[in-house]
Amino acid sequence: MKYIFNFRLLFIAALLVFVSCDSKDDDTSFLDDRQSVAYFVPGDSGTLQVSPDSPSSTYDVVVGVSESKSFARTFTYTIDPSSVAVEGVDFTLLSNLEVPANSIVGFITVSAPYAASTLEGKSLKLNLTSVEDSQLGNRVQFNLNIIRFCPLGADFTGDYMIDFVTGGVPAAGNAPALGTGVVVNVFEGDSPTERRFNVKCYPSFGFANPPVDFSFGMICGNVLANGTLDPSGVGCGGSISFGPAINPSTYDNDDDSTFGLTFVEDIEAQCDDSTGEQETVYTFTKQ
Repeated sequence: MKYIFNFRLLFIAALLVFVSCDSKDDDTSFLDDRQSVAYFVPGDSGTLQVSPDSPSSTYDVVVGVSESKSFARTFTYTIDPSSVAVEGVDFTLLSNLEVPANSIVGFITVSAPYAASTLEGKSLKLNLTSVEDSQLGNRVQFNLNIIRFCPLGADFTGDYMIDFVTGGVPAAGNAPALGTGVVVNVFEGDSPTERRFNVKCYPSFGFANPPVDFSFGMICGNVLANGTLDPSGVGCGGSISFGPAINPSTYDNDDDSTFGLTFVEDIEAQCDDSTGEQETVYTFTKQ
């Protein structure tokens, strides 16, 4: 066994000498001659929630490369002209514009003040234009939504009775879009202020359309409807879609016993072009 062990040591030593001779200076420099791929990671979009608890909130947009190198690599980017957010007003940018040596990520820090933030949000689009010693991959534009955020004082989750108050699509006989007198379970969505519930659309029609998740945000006193995450399954040539209202319902931040939800039905005006979008109001009462 001793001779086998020594043979393995000799083999490893010989291999290291070979790699060292072929790779110039050190064991990892053979990577320096390979071109890596650069892109935004881990995805191409994100949300910067601006809180009233601090003068400004930050978000780190990550520039990634497929492999590390022994030297720092600079990168460049631009603000896409289609961005709604304005630099110096809605946000400021900070970056050393490099992926450090022996690293695979660099950062662009976006800082946004609460005073300029809005409930609807403003988009900032960054274009990655070059990364030293790397070719650009597919994700070279990052879309950051800068939105006002207020922490909820109550849970706003659990079982709620939903009641139709007013609205409806005339072509559909003003039928309650989500039924009425129905108990639904409200649960947290993908963010601390998003809420969802599962409900059957237009149940009075008796169609076989399956229930879908309805999403809404509770943003700084306003209940903002996002609509259904899947097609409603009921429509006039296509599924009726829902969206946010111009004048949303409101809520008491510290009392989740009841709140309203106002949304728009048929936002694509499929059912009646003469009347177009129809605003609908519901109340939620905790059970």
